[in-house]
Amino acid sequence: MKPSLRFTRNRRAGPTSWIGPGVLAFGLTASSLAYAEMTAEELAKLAQNPVGNLISVPFQYNANLNFGPEKGTQSILNIQPVIPITLNKDWNIITRTILPVVWQPALSPDDSSVSGISDLQFTAFLSPANPDAWIWGVGAITQAPTHSNSKLGSNSWGLGRRSSCCIWRKAARGSMACW
Repeated sequence: MKPSLRFTRNRRAGPTSWIGPGVLAFGLTASSLAYAEMTAEELAKLAQNPVGNLISVPFQYNANLNFGPEKGTQSILNIQPVIPITLNKDWNIITRTILPVVWQPALSPDDSSVSGISDLQFTAFLSPANPDAWIWGVGAITQAPTHSNSKLGSNSWGLGRRSSCCIWRKAARGSMACW
């Protein structure tokens, strides 16, 4: 007889079973109210800020035409969640992950197309919680070999420094220039 682990869940609701969902609902309501009190200009500024204190999950699609010797089209969907972490009233850490989902055409007549996940990049920026016109962040970037097929990535780890600097210029709609 093989030893095995078995996990069971008690389906009876105890007197404290509402605490987890209650705390989650309160947190979502409180954060929604905080953003509801902002003006349209403040929300636009926060949404454009690459190191802003706003959770977002953007998707970016790239089509590389005439890719490889067979002139196929490579498709890359980057899933890019941005999650801010408050350190204190003055500082935030903004995490940004890029997970590419790739479809790559055949690179030779004898080859076949490949699809899957490519290497992940993770960045963490230290940024002021209440920036003025100049918005900046400094941190590190890490690349991890998370590819699902050897043709979609490398077996190398990467580590480097990363920075972002933007200036908010008030115009009719507001604009931001980033470096």
